[in-house]
Amino acid sequence: MSDTWRTAEQLRQDFDDAFAEAVHGETEPREDFLAIRLGGDAHAIRLADIASLLPLTVVARLPSPLPELLGITGLRGAIVPVYDLRALLGYDASDPPRWLVIAAAWPVALAFDTFEGHVRVARGASARRRPNEPSRRHIHEVLRTPEQVRPVVSMTSILETIKTMVQQGVA
Repeated sequence: MSDTWRTAEQLRQDFDDAFAEAVHGETEPREDFLAIRLGGDAHAIRLADIASLLPLTVVARLPSPLPELLGITGLRGAIVPVYDLRALLGYDASDPPRWLVIAAAWPVALAFDTFEGHVRVARGASARRRPNEPSRRHIHEVLRTPEQVRPVVSMTSILETIKTMVQQGVA
């Protein structure tokens, strides 16, 4: 069985388990995140900011002065631009990305290296941080889990950056 199918099976199981947990009644509010890797570094994205998670299949390249724009892909009858999340966060993008998320707020796909799983934590497990490094301008908080600390990618910040590039006619 391929890694993609194992991951898909794990997603189905996590989805089913989430409903089973709700039946037992959690008293503490929870938040859900996707655990991902960018350039080997652990990161997280709020599940509420994502419409879909998919293995990256075909991207039709487009001529563009913007290196972050990988091209376009077809998704459920729509054409969606695909941006390299690694490049938007200042990472080298030497290997092709394997996964993408579709933003919930805007039909944009963001490609990344590795999908590690679903993380459910108590609300408040993420803490705000001061964005003091220009290269980390899309990281406004960190997620603390028992295993590690993960920077949380701000989908709002990423989408605003893409929107600004498009409005300026760069993309």
